[in-house]
This record gives sequence, C-alpha cells and structure tokens, in this order.
Amino acid sequence: MRKIFTHYHTLNKVGLWLSVICTIHCLAMPFLMTALPILGESFLTEKSEFYLIGSSAVLAVFLLIKDYRNHHNPQPLFLLVLALCFNITGLFWAKGSLEMLFNVSGALIMALAYWINWTSHRRACHSHTH
Repeated sequence: MRKIFTHYHTLNKVGLWLSVICTIHCLAMPFLMTALPILGESFLTEKSEFYLIGSSAVLAVFLLIKDYRNHHNPQPLFLLVLALCFNITGLFWAKGSLEMLFNVSGALIMALAYWINWTSHRRACHSHTH
C-alpha cells in the first residue's frame, strides 16, 4: 500500500488518461464497427467497454476520495457520481446511439472530475511527499 501512495501522482494521471481513452474508444467504435467488422466482433467487444469504464471508475473512486481528504473540494466527487450514473446507464440500459451518448458523456465528465481534482490538489498540496 505504501508504494501506491509513493506513485500517487502517476496514478492520478493514469486515471485521467483512462477516461480519455474511454472517450476515444466510444467515439471511434461506430466507425470501427462499420469499417472493420472483424475487429469489432472479435476484439473491441462490450467487455472492453466494461473493463475500460470499470478500471477508470475504481481508480477514480480511490484517488478522488483520497484527494478529498486533503483539499475538501466536493465538486470532483459529485462529478464522479454523475459520470458513473451516465456510464452505468450507457452500459446496461441505453441502446444504439443513446449508449454512445451516455458513455461518451460519462467519460468526459469523469475526465473533468480528474482535472478539477488535480487543480484543487495542486492548490492545497504544498508538499508532494504523500
């Protein structure tokens, strides 16, 4: 657990990039499914969406709650909850173009939560030894 806290800032960046990758995946998927049906059927399945959203959500919950204890800005946590609502709706209930709309919106909102968290953290943290 000590090593996780040593690489905390790297994990924050990884979480942000997972959200960005998820957004790119969601936007590119319709084009890939149309242009490359073999790739779309065998490699980029619904499982990949589940893993991208799931891993970015787990990392976001861990990092944003930890940072909240330092800077006490609840806005990133509210945005995270909103992003998770969008992503869960997109994964399990929305169909067709609504699915893409919910998942892209959720990924963008999660990236915004990371960015606001990062700026709040930088303002509140004078020592990056934690």
